[in-house]
Amino acid sequence: MRVTLRHLTRLEYDSDVVESVMDVRLGPRSDEDQRWGRFELRTSPVAAVRRYADAFGNIGHLITVAAPHGHLEITTVGEIETTLSDPFARPRTPPLPLDPGDLADYLQPSALIPRDEGLAALAFPYRPASADCEFEVAAALMHLVHTEFQYRPDVTTVATTVPELLATRTGVCQDLAHVLVGLCRALRIPARYMSGYIVTGADGPKLGGGHSHAWAEAWSPTHGWRGFDPTNDLLASEHHVKMAVGRDYRDVPPTQGTFRGAADERLAVEVITRVA
Repeated sequence: MRVTLRHLTRLEYDSDVVESVMDVRLGPRSDEDQRWGRFELRTSPVAAVRRYADAFGNIGHLITVAAPHGHLEITTVGEIETTLSDPFARPRTPPLPLDPGDLADYLQPSALIPRDEGLAALAFPYRPASADCEFEVAAALMHLVHTEFQYRPDVTTVATTVPELLATRTGVCQDLAHVLVGLCRALRIPARYMSGYIVTGADGPKLGGGHSHAWAEAWSPTHGWRGFDPTNDLLASEHHVKMAVGRDYRDVPPTQGTFRGAADERLAVEVITRVA
């Protein structure tokens, strides 16, 4: 499926600031399930932009504005071909085992997904009988999160941890993805956090459009890396566009930055995804 997207981030300041530095993880990311074609990043005012790759293989952009300015607007426009029409199908060739670095990153606790007894107790009834059923276990855990946790905006922050979520059982897509990653890790199933976009509509997922989306990826010896979207209770497919991957949200926030000056800022984000 060919997807076009436009992601607009605008920061308004109530007085001029200087030396704004913004680090963004807005793509492009290409792998066996998607191929980015056109990708453009534009800024207003004009800024210095340095592209780099991080330790997880994501493309980042470091944006710097030195002159006084009252706003900073970052627009990314892209076109992506997504190819994973059937996420249940096994790959044509068996996936290679994960290397020790990936196992360390995606099996160990992370800042927002620490080790927790409540998480382990929730996962325990789903422990896999063998490695060959880990894919089905990850899908069952996804359904558990979708059933037991309520999607509700504006009740958590980007710093909310999984133990806090276990107490409230509410959150946004980022939070539900964190819980699922933690459940998988509790059962020794490698899992990671995926940020990206989703194409919603009558024939696709219902939640997550109009802004960045997040889901979990779990690795199994039968399917390799596959995405599990607990917000919509479905496997990630050609409707999901990957942007960046990490241990949890802290590794891959879409934007983060700082500036010099005494000003309050107001953030607005708009995401438009369409089938081309």
